[in-house]
Amino acid sequence: MSSETFEQVLAAAQAAGSTTQAWKKFVNTRFFVAIVRSADGNPKNFTLQLADADADGNIAVRISEQRERLVVGGGNTLVTLSGAEVVRRLQAEAGILVALSEGVFAIARDRVDWLRKGIEAARARAAEKAQPAAASFPSLEQGSLPAPASAPDSAPAPAPTLAPLAPAAATLTLAKAAPQSSPVTRNQVGVLDVAALKPRNVTMPKIGLEFFVPASWQESATATGLRFTGTEHACTVEASGFHRPNLSMAQWLEMRLALVRQEMRYLTQDGESYPFEGELWRGRVTGMATEFTGTFPGDACESRYLVACIWTDGVLASITVRAPAGAFEEQRALWKWLLGRVDMNASAASVYSPPASLGGIGGDWEEAETPPMFGFSLAGRMGRMRVLAYSFPVMLSLAVVGIIAAVLVPASKALGLTLLVAGVPACIWFSVRLMVLRMHDVNLSGKWLAGAFALMLLGGVLQNWIMLGVLFVVFWIASMVIYCFIPGTDGENDYGEQPGPNSTLVNVGATLFILLQFGQIGAASSGKYNNRLPFPVPRGSAAAAKASVPFSPPGNPFTVALPGVPVKVALPAAMVQQLGEVELHQYQLAAGGNVYTVQSIDYHDRMPDNRFDVMDAMQRSVMAKDGTLMEATPTLLKGATGRQVKIGTPGGGLRAARFAVVGTHFYMVSIEVPDAAKGAAATDAFLASFKLN
Repeated sequence: MSSETFEQVLAAAQAAGSTTQAWKKFVNTRFFVAIVRSADGNPKNFTLQLADADADGNIAVRISEQRERLVVGGGNTLVTLSGAEVVRRLQAEAGILVALSEGVFAIARDRVDWLRKGIEAARARAAEKAQPAAASFPSLEQGSLPAPASAPDSAPAPAPTLAPLAPAAATLTLAKAAPQSSPVTRNQVGVLDVAALKPRNVTMPKIGLEFFVPASWQESATATGLRFTGTEHACTVEASGFHRPNLSMAQWLEMRLALVRQEMRYLTQDGESYPFEGELWRGRVTGMATEFTGTFPGDACESRYLVACIWTDGVLASITVRAPAGAFEEQRALWKWLLGRVDMNASAASVYSPPASLGGIGGDWEEAETPPMFGFSLAGRMGRMRVLAYSFPVMLSLAVVGIIAAVLVPASKALGLTLLVAGVPACIWFSVRLMVLRMHDVNLSGKWLAGAFALMLLGGVLQNWIMLGVLFVVFWIASMVIYCFIPGTDGENDYGEQPGPNSTLVNVGATLFILLQFGQIGAASSGKYNNRLPFPVPRGSAAAAKASVPFSPPGNPFTVALPGVPVKVALPAAMVQQLGEVELHQYQLAAGGNVYTVQSIDYHDRMPDNRFDVMDAMQRSVMAKDGTLMEATPTLLKGATGRQVKIGTPGGGLRAARFAVVGTHFYMVSIEVPDAAKGAAATDAFLASFKLN
């Protein structure tokens, strides 16, 4: 990348859909820029020349890799500065315009702020790293650990290619301090025929880790890295790593060894940790190794377990070797060769090489790939504003699916239900996914959501509506706090790189979503829409309710309020014979010009498997031949499936019913009024009084 211009890297990055490489190149590239000298004549005191190119109030500095693309104002001077230095010197509230061969590349103010924070963080890390090495490894300064033995002058240098290497008399030893546990006999590193190994190169691009392994080793992926199994060497080698700024080698070593002690209690540390050096490190990478001895569960013999911790600024790696004790000692030359050929690719390990103007300051403030709005992967992080902005389309999709399904169900039940079964779970998943990605941004596991959902499900199963309501309110408040108030982790955390700055569209979408939420809360608390809930009790229904008489059929399965006592309807003999084992009880009442009907049916063993078929049949019965369907709304009464329907009748009348299916029983109440407008209050009051006991 060093031989390419910023414009070339930018074009390639935009084509690939990720500008991460372009920002790395930008901070290292030297640009021509016009400056304004200070009045005191000091060449170090100057400001960048700013202009409002589009006369829209947005000021910016214009820079370019080519001198001829800039126009210098009177009395000003052109100098060359790195992109990082331009960002550092740029005045607040100003952007950057990079003049290209065709047009300009605009860097908005929020992106400049993001770059500036990254550079400042890099400078802080560099200052911390500049502290004496003794702070990280005091024991090395005291000479308590032996240094690795140097290679004899006769040993040939390792070949840099994958071609077979000539046999080398590798007489290096893995130096060890006096063991903490019982002494273990160790063989000196003998001669290793490197050519016979037929080494192949292995690269882990995400962390910049490179090393060589014998060609015969079988490679497989693990949850955190790679595993290699060498049958002929009776060994298992694993490699893993991650980005973690502000963590020293001493801290990384302690973390890794604590994990071994916690999860592998059957192992005993064999001596103290000791340093090792890669052939190409030259001080830019640090390595510490620790050996353990013990018998792994299921093994019949004792094994050795080598943990090698590798550290460079902001990147941590670990290579472990497991082999039977005898085989491990016999093949120390192989382990020495393996660790000696490890390298950390600096260009991959850090976000950019330090520009000269920053005095060698590096950084690792890489912008993560932003997860898409819709998807099934839970990997990555998402910031507050982006999650809020993405929530609106997800909620809108759920509403659209519900509306379309409600329109389709009366015409085609199969098509409507198919849409519900496919669309609703997908929309719910997209919403939960946004919650998980937001929790990842604050370094929390999405598994916490599973516990919350399990508790709410338990409340529903137990039909404990108070518990369910409290859990829902707590969940909603916690979600809003995490969504709106808790900032994401600076830099990389356990779930990936820090997300980049938000676009204007994201900020606008998030603002609209927040305003919509406050609008819904205000509307709900005002009571303005209380009478527009699915099954309202109109204001005029109070008098009707006082004049009503509670009625329940035999067995007291439900109660409904009627303006009098209904009369049981005698069934024709033909109908009784047709019903067979099915028990039907029907009651009617005519009062105030309205006709009220109450039905209770026990299907016994003849209840259809699909309850929707029963409700569809009853809906057709209520419609009869003269009715027009106006409303068909699903209901839930004490966990029982039900439906409310309203049918328009000739002459402006209304026929309405509510029914529910409980086990093998079907219950229905219906009312027919001659004038839909005048009888609306009585209709709604009657339907709302239907309660399961």
